[in-house]
Amino acid sequence: MVFTTAFASADTLNIGSWAQDAGSGGNNNSALAVIAPPSYAYNNGLPDYTAPFDPKIGTQYLPITSNSVWSFPIGDSSWVSYAQTSPESTPLVNTPDGNYFFTTTFNIGTTSTPGDASGSLEVLADDTAAVFLNGELLNIPTGTSYPHCSNGVPTCTGDGTFIDLPSSDFISGVNTLTFQVTQAGGYRFGIDFDGTVSTVPEPSSLFLLGTGLIGSAGALLRKMRA
Repeated sequence: MVFTTAFASADTLNIGSWAQDAGSGGNNNSALAVIAPPSYAYNNGLPDYTAPFDPKIGTQYLPITSNSVWSFPIGDSSWVSYAQTSPESTPLVNTPDGNYFFTTTFNIGTTSTPGDASGSLEVLADDTAAVFLNGELLNIPTGTSYPHCSNGVPTCTGDGTFIDLPSSDFISGVNTLTFQVTQAGGYRFGIDFDGTVSTVPEPSSLFLLGTGLIGSAGALLRKMRA
């Protein structure tokens, strides 16, 4: 019964990119929001920019009906930007070169502790992106030229770049993912990600719950025999 309780208590959160002007697609994280450069930004040699956006609109959903330039969104996610910057945007909003920052949050529960959770992401970006979980850098983007997306990874084509979410980087309660999206060749600009987070309650909590159920079962058996 204790093992059954432990298995049933594990929970999986679906997380993915979605814009403030669109639906969540069933994901359990908040909409991507544009933020100022955080203190832990990855230094890739490009100046830091804060993306200009209308706070009445916020981040915007980028519809993709053809994958000839960008791959289709992964899973239940959507391509997102601070303005209409996709290959199919008309008119297209050009984005000055630099680093732009987007953030989203998700809640793994107040009883969880570091080490209780784990997860992973698949990431697409134009031109490329560095990802942080609670301020910890998870990947180093590669590529030195940007004729179309990045010539490294993450990029805007293919199945997305796999990024692990280490258990040691989670915190109890609300966790924050930050995406430093690089624009190095002007023109198109966006971010897309999809992933899951598995949460498991503290072992002590599972033990108490399991032993409590065993005790209740024992009391019920004694009552039935009586």
